[in-house]
Amino acid sequence: MEAVDTIGRDVIRVCQILDGMGLVEGFGHVTVRLPDRNVLITPARGPGLATQDEMLVFSVEGDLIAGRDGTAPLERWMHLAIYRARPDVNAICRTHSRHAAALGTARDPIRPAHGFGGMLGRVVPVHDENDLITDDAMGRKVAATLDQNTGVLLRGNGGLVVGTTLQQACVRAIYMEEAAFMQTTAAGSGGAIPFTAVELERRARWYEVEVARAWEYYTAKYAP
Repeated sequence: MEAVDTIGRDVIRVCQILDGMGLVEGFGHVTVRLPDRNVLITPARGPGLATQDEMLVFSVEGDLIAGRDGTAPLERWMHLAIYRARPDVNAICRTHSRHAAALGTARDPIRPAHGFGGMLGRVVPVHDENDLITDDAMGRKVAATLDQNTGVLLRGNGGLVVGTTLQQACVRAIYMEEAAFMQTTAAGSGGAIPFTAVELERRARWYEVEVARAWEYYTAKYAP
């Protein structure tokens, strides 16, 4: 129970950071895979308002294990489908950040072109479904679009990022928006030049340190 309480506190920290950075407002959610392989998920309300005692636990198949029925986000299905498809994923941040959402509406994948954005990999693809992801079949389609990438844009409906840890998923969410900002802003100057596979491989040696340093800063600022 102590481990779950600690994880829950970190989920609330992530919610506060995403809210403080303007990556979520009234909508969005955070999930994490628990040690028993079930999934902890924030309730269907603005993440910045969520409290630890409101969180729910689901099996990866979609069965409610703990929490109040009727308070779970409709889009929990894409989280659960991703956890089933990606054993390496232990946390997901679902956001509605402005520049990333704008690229999604244009069916324009994010192709990172700056240092911190490089931790997203070569591309953040666009999932073409523009409705809410409210059942398992729709969730599995999102997981297929995500494939082995670190994030996905949902056309007309924000996006999400995954991570091996909550901290990594949170920091990737911040830098997904930053990468989208770079891409949209640079379009007026001829377009950003995406990192090559070789450049990304070279840059990867810094990501672990950068995630730790960013997490330290953002928790101190938004979730002390």
